[in-house]
Amino acid sequence: MKTGYVVGRVWATKRLGELPSGALLEIDLEAAASGGGGGGGAGERLVAFDPLGCGEGERVLVTQGSVAKGWFPGANAVVDALVVGSLDPTGETKAPPKAKSKKA
Repeated sequence: MKTGYVVGRVWATKRLGELPSGALLEIDLEAAASGGGGGGGAGERLVAFDPLGCGEGERVLVTQGSVAKGWFPGANAVVDALVVGSLDPTGETKAPPKAKSKKA
């Protein structure tokens, strides 16, 4: 599994029928900690299916491959990455990617 921050939504007007209806999120993966596990690499991003309704700036847990595909009923889903958790703050010092500024 990998961790990262939601940096936006991805919209697909045209899509295969095997791609389930629902939200697709762009995730900025966290760099892997020494010793393995956790992230992908600095600057690595992926698109993941989101059944939880996560929002921009939220830290999430993502699974990939057969585990992600296996979450869907039937064997036809074309999903390779799935958001499986919204992570609680841990007091860490790393800040999420900056969201677009809103002017008052």
